[in-house]
Amino acid sequence: MSTLPGKTVMITGANVGIGKDVARQLALRPETARIYLACRNRDRATTAKAELEAATGRRIFDIVVMDVADPGSVRAGLAAIDGSVDALVMNAGVIGPQSMELTADGVTKVFATNVLGHVVLLEGLLAEGRLGEVAVLAGSEAARGLPMLRMKRPSFASTSADELATVIDGRFFADGKTDFNLAFGQAKYIGALWMAYLARQHPDRRFITVSPGATTGTQASNDIALPLRMAAKYVMPALGSVLSSDHDAGLRLRSQMTAPHRCRPAS
Repeated sequence: MSTLPGKTVMITGANVGIGKDVARQLALRPETARIYLACRNRDRATTAKAELEAATGRRIFDIVVMDVADPGSVRAGLAAIDGSVDALVMNAGVIGPQSMELTADGVTKVFATNVLGHVVLLEGLLAEGRLGEVAVLAGSEAARGLPMLRMKRPSFASTSADELATVIDGRFFADGKTDFNLAFGQAKYIGALWMAYLARQHPDRRFITVSPGATTGTQASNDIALPLRMAAKYVMPALGSVLSSDHDAGLRLRSQMTAPHRCRPAS
């Protein structure tokens, strides 16, 4: 995002954790004029907005109620915003057993939340000519496997559209035990492929996938089993030298948005 004044930013999953801190950091930059907090829960978004205004001393935050797991909700959110979005941060995500349930659209919640809703959002902005400069998708090392966390590397026989469709609708696990960690990694992998495609289709804009790293303070682990949830909330935060803070993770995402455009995608 350039340093010219009057910039508008939209952040999904902005009421807590990384998304909220990205909003805080960007609000401290003088060129940022407006930040849309795209959140599925209005009450939590209202609380986050008040806290961000208190922390930054700026009243530039607008709430957009948007559940990225629901394409209809995303489209309604798109219709609710005014003008263009100079920078889009696609931060919302989910992991856990409940994320393997199918939505009304016939896709898993983990895919709907991490990828499909953001596809509807970003490609909607592009179709309407309302994406100004840059879009950043929060990725994950799970896309290439994390043995230390027992997260298998996503592996495909052909990476064909038909094979990836079995990931999207959950049939990939039809003949075996469901692995929600692997499903999360697969979703992040497909998301990275999608962003790489957009970078080639739109060389005049920046499309970036970056992992903010393992971090505390998010709600992504709320649906996992109790022992793992307890570890995520109380044990992992004690590993300060291993995990990032929300500030550090937010800085990784924010820096990708505000860094100069030094390279273009390969032709």
